[in-house]
Amino acid sequence: MARIAGITTQKNTKGEITHVTINVKKHQEVMPMLNKPGIVEKTKFQIECEEGISLDELDNRLTKHIENLPWEK
Repeated sequence: MARIAGITTQKNTKGEITHVTINVKKHQEVMPMLNKPGIVEKTKFQIECEEGISLDELDNRLTKHIENLPWEK
């Protein structure tokens, strides 16, 4: 197999390729393919972040909560 700059492979003890690492800074043309659904799985953290609220929504909720606290005057 020819060597390509920015792409490395890892083999198991049988000599089979098990991992491929692509430097996307050098090979930006692969990004559209990697962004297709099912090609690269999202991590649990990424999924949780998508389900989260925005910073503006957090600010609004926090401001309303603080304003509704029973402050002593």
